[in-house]
Amino acid sequence: MKSDRRIYRLKIKDIPDDLLPREKAKKYGLNSLSDAEVLAILLGSGTKDLNVLGLANLILKNRDLKDLQNLKLEELTKIKGIGEVKALQILAIGELIRRSLEDNDKSIVFNSPNDVYQYIKDLRKSKQEKMLALYTNTSNELLGVETVAIGSLNILSVKPRDIFIYALKYNAYGIIIVHNHPNGSSNPSEEDINFTNSIKNLASELGFEILDHLIIGRKDYFSFLNNGLI
Repeated sequence: MKSDRRIYRLKIKDIPDDLLPREKAKKYGLNSLSDAEVLAILLGSGTKDLNVLGLANLILKNRDLKDLQNLKLEELTKIKGIGEVKALQILAIGELIRRSLEDNDKSIVFNSPNDVYQYIKDLRKSKQEKMLALYTNTSNELLGVETVAIGSLNILSVKPRDIFIYALKYNAYGIIIVHNHPNGSSNPSEEDINFTNSIKNLASELGFEILDHLIIGRKDYFSFLNNGLI
């Protein structure tokens, strides 16, 4: 804790790169950051006495990000070094979170493969091959979306644990696998078919159900469900 306090009072340029939120985000992705590190990136700067990491940790003491929506201007301006401008910046972040959570209350339900395609079709624009997993409950309501593989994808090298670990996180019933073919064709390869069969069998053993596997091409998509392959 003492070392943390010292770090929070250092100038940002004096902090090792592997502790800087922006550098960590670039190297490992934003989902690798703590709530305080995410807030630090949004704040951009700290106060006279605390760098932005220290300020973010102070604001989130005994709180998480969603609690920012409940803060008041008076609470924030009582913190040494936070004036009205910085306080309003923090409150604006809280308001974005509130609106986002409000939007999330509107359930997304997948009644057909085309519903999934309409939700995820922007993936066709990606020049990189990506695999996403969509997690649903027993009513086909979307619980969450996770990118489980990215880059020059050999589909057989995708680790099943990277799919099922999030199924446990969301307490999901169903999983919909989606990946794109940057070459434009949505036709499944033999590897795609073998992977789908393998992941379906493993899901069944673990108590989940693979509802579909969509391959997104440049102009259309292929549904394993619609084609009787799942």
